[in-house]
Amino acid sequence: MRAHGRLVKNIAGLLLLLALLSLLLPFCRFNAGAGDMTLSGIEVLKSGGKAGYTYFKTGGLSDDFVIKSPYTWGNIKESILYINEAGGAKIMVFCGAAIAVPIILCFLSMIMLFMAEGKKTMFLPTLFTFVVSAEMILGLLLFTQLRPFLMIGVYLFTLLNVLALIFIMTGWITGGYRQPDRRRSRYDSANDDVDDNSNKNGSRRKKTRRKTRRKKKTKKKTKKEKSSDKDNDKKENDDKKDGQKNKPGEAVTGVISNGSGIYHGLTWNLRDGSSSSVTIGTTCDAMDALGAKSLKGMNSIAGNNCKITFDATAKKYNIESHSKANILILQDGQVVKWLKNGDSYEVAAKAVMQIEGRRDAVRLG
Repeated sequence: MRAHGRLVKNIAGLLLLLALLSLLLPFCRFNAGAGDMTLSGIEVLKSGGKAGYTYFKTGGLSDDFVIKSPYTWGNIKESILYINEAGGAKIMVFCGAAIAVPIILCFLSMIMLFMAEGKKTMFLPTLFTFVVSAEMILGLLLFTQLRPFLMIGVYLFTLLNVLALIFIMTGWITGGYRQPDRRRSRYDSANDDVDDNSNKNGSRRKKTRRKTRRKKKTKKKTKKEKSSDKDNDKKENDDKKDGQKNKPGEAVTGVISNGSGIYHGLTWNLRDGSSSSVTIGTTCDAMDALGAKSLKGMNSIAGNNCKITFDATAKKYNIESHSKANILILQDGQVVKWLKNGDSYEVAAKAVMQIEGRRDAVRLG
């Protein structure tokens, strides 16, 4: 899951937690005969806890046990019996479910949001939050006769659920619940290791270098001798440069390996394999489409690939670029060729093929 997706789903989880806590506030009021009575979540928890403690301690509740003054347990039982006799048992069950289901789904969605790690684990909390929000909004809009009995707890619960749903959908729309590109991160770490090793080797070479100093001669040289010495030094330097330029690189073997970035962990053997050529993608989507070998990915492959052919007799590669992005050919750390779309180039010595502007590279061995 990406960073902004993790952020929005955690914010949505906190909003659902606040929605549950808002039910501790007064959420309904009704006429109790002597006057209006207000119910809040705190009072429900206190009365329920007190009744449960008495039940487990004495084994039952007496009819004069006060649930909330002036109502007793006997009054509640009489009301339930009256509703059953009047044929309203189904309505009572429906009302109980309509109250309990949003609270249960909100609680489950909150837990799932904090534990979610990707698109699959985000499906159920999204569905639950949508169901709760839809039920609360439809209830408030359709059953207008209930509005005089509802209080701030219900309205806050609805509002916070809707806000949580907005944050969750924002994560879906922006792709925040997708997994990040791990291949790039693995390549970056590998490059860091290579850079560290190269820096260490460079520092060791500097330490092991020895400065050679010429011994001073006591006799003074004539002008002719000085000029001849200069000419000899120039010839020696020119010979060294020519030797370095003409020094041939290591011959290619037909094995393409040591890939990094989108080519991490991939190897192509064109010497002993069934085919002497291979087509590789220059983007992540193109590589995935080539690996799937499906016609659905042809749009991703077109304009994002290159073909590498190995000539076993001549010991060289022929690289044909069909990529929008430029392809670089590097030897001894220096760029020897830029390949644009439609260009081709022959490589006779070991080299590195890299996508310009990116760290996706593969070694032509």
